[in-house]
Amino acid sequence: MSWRKKDTGLGRREIATMLMALEKQAREAAHLAEKAHRHASRDSYAGYFQFRAKVEEFQALIALIEERLTRLESEHTVELTARFRQLDTVMLIMLVRTSTRFYGMLKENVALPLGARELFLPELRTLSDMRDRLMEEPEQAERMIPGVALALENALATVEALIERAPSLPDFSDQAFQ
Repeated sequence: MSWRKKDTGLGRREIATMLMALEKQAREAAHLAEKAHRHASRDSYAGYFQFRAKVEEFQALIALIEERLTRLESEHTVELTARFRQLDTVMLIMLVRTSTRFYGMLKENVALPLGARELFLPELRTLSDMRDRLMEEPEQAERMIPGVALALENALATVEALIERAPSLPDFSDQAFQ
């Protein structure tokens, strides 16, 4: 089966191209994170959700790159894997910082918008996935980013507390009225 064969030349170029796209997305995410910080002080969620959409694009590309890296022979992936891990770490830091600021601001709001629970549940899942990935190599993560595990746990606790307080969307289905 030649389609499953490990390819070094084409695969390396393809991954290098994807890493350049990942770098571009990281720069865009950094710009959106700054926008989210500015807008959060005005009680606007739009900037944060634009940032989160970019993070989701980034994560999709990360999954694709990880899959492609596993197909390459190990001797050819050292520098690509190092650059990939560096970009992944940058995004993790950005996500934790932006989430912490955004949800810290929301924590102080007395009233949350209708449907906030539905907005926060995917965020909880994303942060939990990040924590799980981080805990695969916790010592290395703490060396690279001191305090990241604690910051991530604090962000998770804040989101969980917000979910408990947040109102759900009303259920207008026929079953709700029976």
